[in-house]
Amino acid sequence: MPATHWATFAHDAASVPRARHVVRGVLDGAGLDEMATAEIEIVLSEIVGNAIRHARPLGDGAIHVQCEITVEVQPHVEIAVTDGGSPGRMVHQRVAEESDTSGRGLFIVDGLADEWGVVENVENLSRTVWASFGGPTRHHPH
Repeated sequence: MPATHWATFAHDAASVPRARHVVRGVLDGAGLDEMATAEIEIVLSEIVGNAIRHARPLGDGAIHVQCEITVEVQPHVEIAVTDGGSPGRMVHQRVAEESDTSGRGLFIVDGLADEWGVVENVENLSRTVWASFGGPTRHHPH
C-alpha cells in the first residue's frame, strides 16, 4: 500500500530547500540508497524552483508537494508539485546554450527520473509536474 505525504509551501525561493528537507525526511525510511535519494532531491529542487520562477501560486498563495512511496520488490517513488500554472505557457524541455545560466532544469529532470510529465487542470487553474523513480508510474498518462 502506498504511503502518500503532502506538504504546502509558500510561493517563494526559500521553499526550495524547505521542500527538499521535508521530502528527504520522508525518503529516509524508504530503503533507498543515498544516490537515489540525492537524485530525487535534485529533481524536486528543479520542479519546485520552476514552479516558483515560472508559474503563479495556487489560490491559497502556495504550491503543493506530494511524495508517494510504494515498496513492492523495490521502492517506487513519485513526486509531484502543483502550482497555479502560467496561462499561455506550456512546460517543455528547452535546449540551453553553453553560455546560458539557466534553462537546464527539465533536462536534468529528464536525465534523472524514470518518467516525468505535466498534468494541466483548466478547471481549477492548476498545473502538476510529476516525476517517477524506481520504474514506470501507475498514476499518470504516458
